[in-house]
Amino acid sequence: MTQNEPQLWAALAAAQATDSYEAQQAQLEDVVRHADAGGFSRIAFAARRALASAYCVGRQWDKAFPLFSRCLSEHDAQKREFSPGEEASLRSWYCWIIQTMAEFPAISLPQIYAALDDVEQRYQAAGQNLREVYETRRSVAHIAADWQQEEHYFRQWMAAGGPGPDLWDFALQVDRLTDRGADAAAYVVAAPVLAGARTFGVPPVPVWIDMLLPLARLGRHAEARQAFRRAQRNIFRGVYRFEYSGKLIEFCALTGNLDAGLEKVSAMMWGFDTLNRPTGRMGFATSVAVLMQQMVQAGRGDEPVRWSKQDQDEHVTAAQLLERMRGIALDLAAQFDARNGATAQGDQVRVRLASQPVGRVRVGSVAFRIHLPIPAGLPAEDLLTRAEWHFHREQPAVARDHLRALGQPPPHLAPRRAHLLAMMDDSPEAGAALHEAAGQYKAADDMLGMMLCLCDVAVWLTDGPSGQEDTAKGLVTTMCKNLHKLGDQRGIALGELALALVVMRSNQRAADKALARAANHAANSGDPHTVAKIAHQQVQRALRHKKKPLQQVVALATTLRDASFAAGWLDSAVRAFDIIETAHVDAGSTAAYDREIDAQIAQLPPNTPRWVRVCFGYAQARGFIANGRVADALPGFEQLVAEERPGGVPAEHWFWLAQAYFAADRLDEAVDAADINAAWLDTLRERGNLDTPSMADRNRKLLVECYQRLGDPESALEELEILGRGARERDDTDLRAYVLAQTDRVGRAMAASPTAGRIGP
Repeated sequence: MTQNEPQLWAALAAAQATDSYEAQQAQLEDVVRHADAGGFSRIAFAARRALASAYCVGRQWDKAFPLFSRCLSEHDAQKREFSPGEEASLRSWYCWIIQTMAEFPAISLPQIYAALDDVEQRYQAAGQNLREVYETRRSVAHIAADWQQEEHYFRQWMAAGGPGPDLWDFALQVDRLTDRGADAAAYVVAAPVLAGARTFGVPPVPVWIDMLLPLARLGRHAEARQAFRRAQRNIFRGVYRFEYSGKLIEFCALTGNLDAGLEKVSAMMWGFDTLNRPTGRMGFATSVAVLMQQMVQAGRGDEPVRWSKQDQDEHVTAAQLLERMRGIALDLAAQFDARNGATAQGDQVRVRLASQPVGRVRVGSVAFRIHLPIPAGLPAEDLLTRAEWHFHREQPAVARDHLRALGQPPPHLAPRRAHLLAMMDDSPEAGAALHEAAGQYKAADDMLGMMLCLCDVAVWLTDGPSGQEDTAKGLVTTMCKNLHKLGDQRGIALGELALALVVMRSNQRAADKALARAANHAANSGDPHTVAKIAHQQVQRALRHKKKPLQQVVALATTLRDASFAAGWLDSAVRAFDIIETAHVDAGSTAAYDREIDAQIAQLPPNTPRWVRVCFGYAQARGFIANGRVADALPGFEQLVAEERPGGVPAEHWFWLAQAYFAADRLDEAVDAADINAAWLDTLRERGNLDTPSMADRNRKLLVECYQRLGDPESALEELEILGRGARERDDTDLRAYVLAQTDRVGRAMAASPTAGRIGP
């Protein structure tokens, strides 16, 4: 359908306001098509320029060239139709296009220089200052690594007016110095921005990032840590080139923060394959290769690196990713060197690839390891046994790592692998997968494995949406009888546990009897993990019966705790401490319990495993919080979260860690801890799975306060907006009043401050 001029201008404005770049591209393409069909050249010009920007945001930089070429030729053919402002805009776009041309080694330097001469003539003909032209020539020289020419045109740029008031002109001055390794000179220029004395109305993300490694090399670790955290918080609020994320990764690599770097690789790799701007690919690939090189040197070359791509998980080892990214970086550098007739780009990449750590700068809220390394050369049976061990201790990611390393096992291990994969399957097909695994056990004449697998089928039937309790009860009863006949104590205990889980909803008494039998056989089996599984169910049932005496609940929870210690089951041991504490709170005996924990810590033998000490430290930290000594709880929560990272940290623990950081006036770290699971706390509350629903709002309120104290009002307003939506959805008048009051407070502070909107104290 044909659209008139006002409709097309409105469509253009609507497209430019669209958040999704893919949707924006489609809408702008539609505007261009209709503008061309209607002969509206000015609208077509504006839409093409907007479309070129949208393509670049979508990492399709090469698509900007034909759009500009069309606009330039139409302008030259119909100059009368364009206003002086539109002509100036075209010249400015021309400069940007030339800079982008230089980032593609397939475009020759003679082509680029011819375009530079052309655009300079256009500026001269219009009587316009050549400042932008000199900056474009400087940028081309920078990419060509012609430092003499870069310096010459930088001076020309300065003489023609130099930097304007915007951030990017300032960032240019810092970038050119850091690229040359002039750390001290760069610091002199950047210091006012790093200190917050000079602001731009937007966060100075490029300056923070460009200064990270120079600050570390200069020994200014506190400033480097602060710049890193600020950049990390703000980089996803704007559109920044891939190289900036790469520099964050490279900083992590060279300052002892490998796991923080891995998190950023996982967050960014999804878009790397579709990035077609060669300088961006070269820079990002080099940064990732630097991180992977440090992984290999740390003995973590076999560790998997994961990222999401088109709804599928991609994964390679660190060593494999090193070779891939190093190859990409060196190949692109060679292309640039061939185009430029020099070796500067390749030399620069090789120097970065050979970089060694510049020091240790602690950037995260805790020191942690995300993945547990798998020793090389493990036999297939050991890999499978370790996968089962981690799965049963609530570390599914580590279990998957081992299964991936296992691959297709020998035939005699196939039933166990199939059983484990089925247990890890959250889809509706899990039941069929369990049946298939049971069939494999039977074919291998492993009757114990088959019976336990069918017990899992029964529990799945009970928990599933169909609620086939009668079928499940018949199946598990038969399996229990057969397991008793086999006589394996652990197998009998697990069978009785499955029976208890199946009948728990309909026959509480039968469930309790089955659990009692299971506990007896578990004790006889000598398997602490089975003892802990059953004790957990028993103590949960005891808690539901409010009349159960304190001694009985504590005794069951202590059995759970000690069995979890013996089984190496961190999450279960932590739950046991929570249960014991809750029982003492209900009984009004917390003071005695706190003294007991202090005494137990003092009596721990010297050879007590670290993670066991961490659990007792956590229990002590909980007591500190209950007594208002939140800052004193910090070491306990820091150590617990560090231990929990391989298997996943409960959202509540991040919350308490954030509270402790806040109480200790470590605001940046409080933000780190509170922000990491803020959305998940909201989700848990919505699902009714948060024991203390107010925790989700308290977490965001802490973020509001931290951001205000850190001088980051924009972030505070973002959190208030989220809280406001929640207040409206739940009709929470108290929360609505808090949001209104805090929004007014932030607004007044921004209006009163001469540096309103700046980031930093």
